Amino acid sequence: MLKVKVKFFAYFREVFGAKERELVLEDSMNLAEFLNRLAETPQQKGEIFRDGQLNPQVVVMVNGSVAAPENLSETKIEDGAVVAIFPMMGGG
Repeated sequence: MLKVKVKFFAYFREVFGAKERELVLEDSMNLAEFLNRLAETPQQKGEIFRDGQLNPQVVVMVNGSVAAPENLSETKIEDGAVVAIFPMMGGG
């Protein structure tokens, strides 16, 4: 069993209805599979994914490191991982 903490930032708190969640996984999985499981509703899937890929306006970090969208399938989720999801920040 793997325990993974997910932290939501900005409008993702409204979309997912929480500041954070803890998921217990039966098996190890990669980040793409994890995000797909996390997004339970069509609205949540639509915020995380676009055309089957990570939405370019979404930043996902695993244990404090930004996960490159092209490497989601290679990024393994380990026991005790902390996944943070937030919108791309802009400004000046």
